[in-house]
Amino acid sequence: MRPASATIRDNAGAVAATAILLALSLAAPARAEGDAPPEDKRLEIHGYGEIHYNNPETGTMDKDALARVDVHRLVLGWEYEFTSSIRMSAEVDFEHSATEIELEYALLEYDLTPTLSFRVGSLLLPVGPLNEFHEPPTYHSVERPYIETYVLPTTWQDIGLGLVGRTTNGALAYRAYVVSGLDATGFSTSDGIRGGRQHGVEAKAEDLGLVGRLEYAIKGGFTLGTSGYVGGADQGTPGLGSVDVTIFEGDLRFRRGAFDLRGEWAGVSIGNSDSVSIAVGEPVGSNIWGVTWEAAFDLINGRSKAPGRALWLFTRYERFDTNGDTEPGIARDPAAERKVFTTGVSYRPVREVALKTDVEFWKDGADQDLTRLNVGAAFQF
Repeated sequence: MRPASATIRDNAGAVAATAILLALSLAAPARAEGDAPPEDKRLEIHGYGEIHYNNPETGTMDKDALARVDVHRLVLGWEYEFTSSIRMSAEVDFEHSATEIELEYALLEYDLTPTLSFRVGSLLLPVGPLNEFHEPPTYHSVERPYIETYVLPTTWQDIGLGLVGRTTNGALAYRAYVVSGLDATGFSTSDGIRGGRQHGVEAKAEDLGLVGRLEYAIKGGFTLGTSGYVGGADQGTPGLGSVDVTIFEGDLRFRRGAFDLRGEWAGVSIGNSDSVSIAVGEPVGSNIWGVTWEAAFDLINGRSKAPGRALWLFTRYERFDTNGDTEPGIARDPAAERKVFTTGVSYRPVREVALKTDVEFWKDGADQDLTRLNVGAAFQF
């Protein structure tokens, strides 16, 4: 029998979902027949892609590992408007030269008011600044920031429903969803909760999650953001007990003229991590955390007549630990605590295309170190 706390937690998610649907039925305005966009504007196609060279390959601290080159991602997406207020959008991700195919997201969106919309489907979770908007020309490095890989598991999508909106002046934006929860049997020492993503593939839904994000744009180029997630992750697995996951994240960005400055902190708490450690056969920490700071300077800074042309020099420092605070009797792996210093250059002949190269300097808590050279090309349309 599942503990009463787990039952209450699951019911809370179901009640929240029901409340959203009830609010929709009361708030949705009537739509006139024929309220559809022109035929030539109903369908829009978009996408992005990136090619990487890594020496040595990523995901290792082995200095003798081989260099790799890879068509890492080719993503094709589309949006179709049924009416001016109802639309669907989706993306399909062809990874590693199309040897792996993943549904990036697929959702229906219904505008309730000019500033509030309802979404349902496979959703990109609003956790951190990158997960929803991760097209490769939008960040300076060849690889995604590692705090967004090992602490916040980008790309993270789940099936759910919720609301998306902003204030009338556009300064404050918010998203809030009820989604299927993580699966703790996929947690690990080095990757944290990343393996617990279910990607909406016949996902277990014994446990649900609540997730939300706020973003506030301040005049002068500042943007502040915060994200939160809470949900169960045991998914009724026998012998695992009740496993709760809580995530809190905060980020800030200043972008003005030639300067682009960013900072982010994220923390993950895993309840009953000792039972998870026993179930997966390796130590899983009750606390996962990461922090990053980045500074970039555009050497062109608007002197070019080409729209969006830029030459960014950047430096990023990241520190994260995916195996912090293990329970008594569970040995902690010091190699899970890592520091990464990355510096490089990103040239953008136009806003949608980026040619990048950078060098990463790694060091972990087991006194292993590694230097990696990355070269990449990326585009979006």
